[in-house]
Amino acid sequence: MTRGNDLQSRFYTSFDGSALMSFVQKLVGLSEEERRGLDSFLGEGFHFQSFEYKAPSLPMAVNLAKSSFLRQGDVALSRWKKAMEIARTMEQVSLIPPMEIISGKNYLAVVMPKGDVLPRNRERKIDDLLRDTAKALSQVGLALDDYPQLREALGVPFIIDWSDLNFVT
Repeated sequence: MTRGNDLQSRFYTSFDGSALMSFVQKLVGLSEEERRGLDSFLGEGFHFQSFEYKAPSLPMAVNLAKSSFLRQGDVALSRWKKAMEIARTMEQVSLIPPMEIISGKNYLAVVMPKGDVLPRNRERKIDDLLRDTAKALSQVGLALDDYPQLREALGVPFIIDWSDLNFVT
């Protein structure tokens, strides 16, 4: 089994939808400011706040959409979720991690492995993988319109920020 397969296997073995929903509901019940004070808070970007969920064999990142992202409206969010669904099922693309999308009336979360920052020397060596990922996304009509933020888990590098994934128009 390759490291990528091991990461995927451990992700789905550790993925407990019911426990994750409880965790997400706890987060949704708090304001964005209150969430920043949680021990599980990892950080945030323009569109999402990220939290660590301690799963049995693989720590996970739960990336919860901020209210500004949710205000895009149902059409934009449906389009983004459709683009994410296409991207997350692209099995032969190295830098797309195993991930799941959890959504409800007032929330949207992306769950993926929690990764460690790539060492600078390693990051430079994956330029070819970044080009391959961009090409593969383009072939299915998608583009990640952002600088790819990379992490790794179990030695497997992957992109962590998918908030600017869009259909090419």
